[in-house]
Amino acid sequence: MRVGILGGGRWGQALARLVVAAGHEPLIGYRDRRPPHVLPSTDNPPEVSATCELLLVATSADKVRQAIQLAQPGPTNSVIVAGRGMDPTTGRWLPDAVREEADVAHVGALAGPAPVDEILNGHLCAGVVASTSTVVSDQVVEALHSSRYRCYRSDDLVGVCMTGAMMPVLATLLGVAMNLRGAGVGIHAMVLARGLAETARLGQAIGADPTTAMGLAGVADLVAAQARPGHPHYDVGRAIAEGRLPDHAPAVSLARAMHTLAASHQLDTPLLAALVAMLDGEPPIDAVQRLMKRDPKREVA
Repeated sequence: MRVGILGGGRWGQALARLVVAAGHEPLIGYRDRRPPHVLPSTDNPPEVSATCELLLVATSADKVRQAIQLAQPGPTNSVIVAGRGMDPTTGRWLPDAVREEADVAHVGALAGPAPVDEILNGHLCAGVVASTSTVVSDQVVEALHSSRYRCYRSDDLVGVCMTGAMMPVLATLLGVAMNLRGAGVGIHAMVLARGLAETARLGQAIGADPTTAMGLAGVADLVAAQARPGHPHYDVGRAIAEGRLPDHAPAVSLARAMHTLAASHQLDTPLLAALVAMLDGEPPIDAVQRLMKRDPKREVA
């Protein structure tokens, strides 16, 4: 199988190496950068669509539409977005954005705990592909599954997209919690558990499977994010705890978008609300104290 990859950055190259490990041939379509080292590539993205039935989009969320416009996929192509699930500037799920830009056969999303540097160094990892089409899920599993990468299937496309979008937000919250004066593993564990509960409730409210938050797209991705020093979303949280407010970090835009989504469903998401309040200038310690003083309640997911 020849598998097309839109995006020649490190994530695109990592996916290409997983395709090779699964015994297939990748073709990376890139623009505005040097050719990826060693791996088969072209600076003509439409060539990728013309020669590969399956396309994996390995760009940042805000570049997905541009990647589709450049590659011009059509009715013979299946397109899987290997990103964070939501375009924070529009609030649209990324597979929907793909369909808005091109008349493709099927769409899907790939998520999970797969750190780029670990893939490039040959470490073991796993992910989940979601699509409403079992044909395309099987196609992605065939393209990526190997002794290096376990690829699971899901039919919860919206849930995987939403959960993937929430994980940078929760990683940022963990970065805040662990870098406040007097913080310890107790608040770390509380934010992790209650953050996943908020994710599950939000998933249920939008018609997704709430258990998706407890799988590879959710808890596994979050564990990977907070377990490694220097993770970009965790570091955004550290900056917020130190009184610095980064404006352009993806997690910041995603936090606002997810909070808006929750509000549109009249859903109580206190952790999301606290992070947005911090981004709006509330001192982190005040936001945390407000969370701690909420009325006690029965623990429910």
